[in-house]
Amino acid sequence: MRQWKQRQLALKNFRRKRSAPPTTPASILPMTYARSIQLMEQVPVQSGDINMPAGEQPEPGTMPLYDIMRFPVIDWQFRWQRPQQMSEQFAQKGHRVFYVNPEIVGLGKEDASSEEVSRQVKVKNIDRNIWLVTLCANQPLNLYRDRMEYWDIQYLKWAVEHVRDKFGLSQLVSIVDLPFWTPLVTAMDQHHIVYDCMDHHAGFSTNDKTMLLLEEQLLREAGLVVTSSQHLYDRASQYNPSAVLIRNAVDTAHFSKPPDEGLPELESIHQPIIGYYGAISDWFDIQLMESLAKSRPDWTFVLIGNTFGCDTSGIKELSNVLLLGEKPYHELPAYLHRFQVALIPFKKNELTQATNPVKLYEYLAAGKPVISTELPEVITVADHLVTIADTPAQFEAAIEAALRQSEHSVIEQRQQFAERNNWDHRYEVLHGNIMRYLFPKVSVILVVHNNWSYTQQCLHRLLQPGHYPNLEIIIVDNASNDQTPSYLRSQNHPLIKVITSPTNLGFAAGNTLGCTQSSGEFIILLNNDTVVPDGSWISRLLRPFQKDEMLAMTGPMSNHVGNDQALDHFIGDAVQGAHPRWLSEFYERYRRRYRYTDLLGFFCVAIRRSVWERVGALDPAYGLGMFEDDDYCERVRNAGYRLAIVEDAFVYHHGSVTIKKLKNHVYNELWNKNKAYYEQKWSKPWRSPKGPDSLFHMVERPDEIASRINQAGTKVVLVLGLTVWENNPRRWQQIVKGLSEDEHLLVIVYTHVYHGHLIVGTRKIGPRLYFTNRIDLFSEVRFDQVVYCGSTDVHSKVHSDHYWVDSLSYHEEQLNSLLTQISNLQVLDRIGATQAVSHLCSSVHAATEITTK
Repeated sequence: MRQWKQRQLALKNFRRKRSAPPTTPASILPMTYARSIQLMEQVPVQSGDINMPAGEQPEPGTMPLYDIMRFPVIDWQFRWQRPQQMSEQFAQKGHRVFYVNPEIVGLGKEDASSEEVSRQVKVKNIDRNIWLVTLCANQPLNLYRDRMEYWDIQYLKWAVEHVRDKFGLSQLVSIVDLPFWTPLVTAMDQHHIVYDCMDHHAGFSTNDKTMLLLEEQLLREAGLVVTSSQHLYDRASQYNPSAVLIRNAVDTAHFSKPPDEGLPELESIHQPIIGYYGAISDWFDIQLMESLAKSRPDWTFVLIGNTFGCDTSGIKELSNVLLLGEKPYHELPAYLHRFQVALIPFKKNELTQATNPVKLYEYLAAGKPVISTELPEVITVADHLVTIADTPAQFEAAIEAALRQSEHSVIEQRQQFAERNNWDHRYEVLHGNIMRYLFPKVSVILVVHNNWSYTQQCLHRLLQPGHYPNLEIIIVDNASNDQTPSYLRSQNHPLIKVITSPTNLGFAAGNTLGCTQSSGEFIILLNNDTVVPDGSWISRLLRPFQKDEMLAMTGPMSNHVGNDQALDHFIGDAVQGAHPRWLSEFYERYRRRYRYTDLLGFFCVAIRRSVWERVGALDPAYGLGMFEDDDYCERVRNAGYRLAIVEDAFVYHHGSVTIKKLKNHVYNELWNKNKAYYEQKWSKPWRSPKGPDSLFHMVERPDEIASRINQAGTKVVLVLGLTVWENNPRRWQQIVKGLSEDEHLLVIVYTHVYHGHLIVGTRKIGPRLYFTNRIDLFSEVRFDQVVYCGSTDVHSKVHSDHYWVDSLSYHEEQLNSLLTQISNLQVLDRIGATQAVSHLCSSVHAATEITTK
């Protein structure tokens, strides 16, 4: 009898079941490997599609595009260069582009709500597919002078989230032009960082050490680093293997033809015009230009650009020099076509050695002869088209030679060079690298047998707007006999391929068949009784692969799985999957966390294709299913690879939808058969997997609670807040969040309702955060700190030497009542939530140190 109960309990808890029910009991017997492969080779491949919901269908053969948010170095209306040019290219190709205004609004108030911040955000449509976004911080910020503080980062995050929610930006690529933005973009979630490195920042006299440290962090954490010169690429590749070289370019149509209208400023000039446009700053060789102008009064030197950082007092007195200041981008071709010779007179220093001048391409697009100082990038890309000079005498001789030269063939060579180096080409290269490094192709394999309603729900969520941009879905129909085959035959979607099998191959062989027809760099085996939450789930599963070359497989957390991927607490339902607000907080609490494991449930698992090809297919001897995932995890680990649970990824699992249809005796026979095969194959007994990764899972005795806490060896803080955790975070919730972010604290919160759902027992809500409605279970725990943040109840079974009360969470009468009842209660001053958290953390750590001493 005991053995029967143990087996029934194991069957109940082991919920990683899938594959199809047999047509006859005999089909549950494992096939031989050779017979399985033979059957698979006979299966026809059939193209088939699934309809998208009305109004959501893409054009045939198209993929959804990712969106761009550009965190720039210059204002949109300022000197028109790489940031604006590439933004326009993305917009023209169908991407939505959100260009952040460098002028950041300051709210001037700590502890503001996200709603207050959102009201300050401005979004203005300035062109087709291009929006200018004004964000809000705590204080007004200057990109080149200021540094973000805590509340600045928090408000900016909320501001970006507001824009994302408003426009539905699911697949977001953040292109960062300046390290100033590093604290924000590294704090954001659900996006990919591209660092467009255009300058050697140490070469700017205005940049301090903090800016350089921020750049090093950005170089390391970016998913892709784009550099504009060989020098920058050589440096970036030391920090990040995903670094590429994409030089500057030109809008040839804008610069190649002279405008019809003349320029009143230059109409009276009849002598040769030697010109330059761009920044005239400390890297511009003003002494060289002054010497040239003095030596050749018969030439006119036209200098266009802002002169900030450059002493022009000497040259502005010369009659043959015109300092015209900044000119709008649309006017530059008119000036350029009046130049007889165009110059790049830069000093040779660390900054210019890393510079790939945009003006070089623009000068050549106009067919103009170019004379430049000896810059590595100029020599590398256009040595045959540019004259190199360093001294005033060399420049003078080169200009004279250029003025004598007028061969049309030379002009054509310059313009052909520019045509090969246009911004459209640069977009194609960048887009290709974004797809390669940020969105590698993923093949999702669905093995189905009947249960069309579940398959339909699964596909609907897989193909929801904003889904992963580089995706193929392969459906293996394992001899369904319901409406599944007819639906698969009659419906269309360009991302889906359907493979029909005349026989039920089982879970392992069915997935192998799908994998052999796939082409993705990563393979995801996905049960058809799953509901993916949003467009980020694939990127979340793939992210750890970038950090660990020996990581072979990853899996998400779930509401229904038989190992430690199972959540201790979940809010959602079978229709929507995860509750949106719960999911948002779950993502934030577990952000970028993953942990290694020995076992992954194959209801949803991501696998490197290279590992699949080396380790081989799932063992089809397991027949319809069960234990093939245990088996494959053993094989992968024996090959020297690692497995990981991605803690900030979630996939809803209905659980055992197909396997539940088996009769008990058939199910038991399949279980025992496959378990015996596994144990014989690996020469060891199968062990039931661990449950949820929770300190208090299934613990309901005060002495055991205290024992678990003591074993954890961490400081424990109890927060007594309100009985309801609200959707709009209140002050006490902000304090809980701040305390739980301290890696050295375990935070217990006494509350009853979380997002409208009752808390039953003690539930894990975050990595170091637990909610409980049973304060009595902690009667044998001596807390390192107890914090009153709204509760007016005094609990006689709560023990601590350090009690604090947040005065801003109470009315005066409530506060006085607590002070009367708790003799050693310390009062937090009327300070912001962040300061309160800092004070409480410092206090608990200091108290522990004193106790230890």
